[in-house]
Amino acid sequence: MTFKYSRAMIGALSTLMLLLAVPVMASVVMLNTRIVYPADAPSHTVQLTNNDTIPYVMQMWADINNPSSTPENADGPFVTVPALFRIEPKTGQSIRLMFTGKALPQDRESVFYLNSVQIPPKNTASNADNQMLVVLHNRVKVFYRPKGITGGPEEVAGKIRFSLKQQGAQWILTATNDSGYYASFINATAMLGRTEVPFKVDMVAPKSQASWATEKSAQSAAGAQKIKFTLINDYGGHTDAEARLN
Repeated sequence: MTFKYSRAMIGALSTLMLLLAVPVMASVVMLNTRIVYPADAPSHTVQLTNNDTIPYVMQMWADINNPSSTPENADGPFVTVPALFRIEPKTGQSIRLMFTGKALPQDRESVFYLNSVQIPPKNTASNADNQMLVVLHNRVKVFYRPKGITGGPEEVAGKIRFSLKQQGAQWILTATNDSGYYASFINATAMLGRTEVPFKVDMVAPKSQASWATEKSAQSAAGAQKIKFTLINDYGGHTDAEARLN
């Protein structure tokens, strides 16, 4: 198969794309918003779908935690087969994600990021001086999951402990994740009766903790006794839970 774009060109376009945020919807979409990779699996299938009426060239690579990564400096312990391919309009494409064997902890998850770049064909029928090549970049989390983790992922919400303290004019919420799984928060609020005090939240690594401040417009959290929060599960769905404050 012959592409109209060289590998060098795609690498350069990938770098350029990282500098320019283009507010458009991707035509090629991944069916999952996150990937769970079982440690004992030889590979994991990633399914892409091209919803557009034109073909695209796709390039994929993995990194550890570098939003500015490119195929040339990719450092994630995964490869995709194929890594560079053409996806036809209104069709799907299956990609094999393969772990390269890097030594990782076996009592907890490790997280990496799978990148994909979508490059449209050059329209040779129009004036090249008036063309704008829009290159779209997508990143999804890849959770490497060993078999030796104690408990199941459905138990994560029950293994998170919360504490609350005042720091100047703000309140700080600390979440301690005692599980071997990543806790991906969507929201967390301290409850004062029926009043909710929201916090800026993020992901908490296994067997570690993270702290977040209240939103700027939030009222005092003094007197709060419980936390309501929402986590993202393995399927990209939402799990609502509550916990008492320590």
